Amino acid sequence: MAWTTPKIDWNNGELVTADDMNEIGGLLKKLMAPLAVASYTTPSDIVATPRDWSDIDSDNLNFTLDTTGGDVLAHFQGVIHDETHRGHTVGFNLEVDGVRQRGSNGIVSAGLDNDRQNVPIAFTELIRNLSAGTHTFKFQWRSNQERAVRLKKGAQFWVREI
Repeated sequence: MAWTTPKIDWNNGELVTADDMNEIGGLLKKLMAPLAVASYTTPSDIVATPRDWSDIDSDNLNFTLDTTGGDVLAHFQGVIHDETHRGHTVGFNLEVDGVRQRGSNGIVSAGLDNDRQNVPIAFTELIRNLSAGTHTFKFQWRSNQERAVRLKKGAQFWVREI
C-alpha cells in the first residue's frame, strides 16, 4: 500500500466506515514496516590501483535497495594505507543509479605520504528525493597517481532509507 494522507477533518457524530478503518490499518502497517537498508563490513584488506573512478568492491559494495521514495543516507568509514610510501591523494565517491554524486573531486579525499600512511577517512552523504523503486548504490575510489592503495579490513559501508 502506498502512503496516502489520512483523513484529518472528522466531524462529531460522523460514522467511521470499514473502508476508513482499513485505510488507517494500512497506514499503521506502513509506518511499522522497516525501511530499506544494506550494509557490509570488509573481512579483509582491499588493495587496488584506482587511477580512475572505480568500484571499491563490485561484488560486495554495490548495494541495491527497493525504496518507498524519499531520502537515503549512505555512509563509509575506514582506514586507507599508502602501499608505496611515495605520497598521493585518494578520493572517495558514491554513484547512485549511474550518476556520481560529487563529480570529479569526490565526496571526500585524503593525502597519503611518508608521514601519513594510515589515514582514517569517512563520509555520510544524503541523497534527496529518490523516487520509489529499485536503486543501485556503488562506493567508488580513485588515486591521483598510479599508486597502490590499501583499504584496511573492518571498513564499514551502509545505505539506509530515512
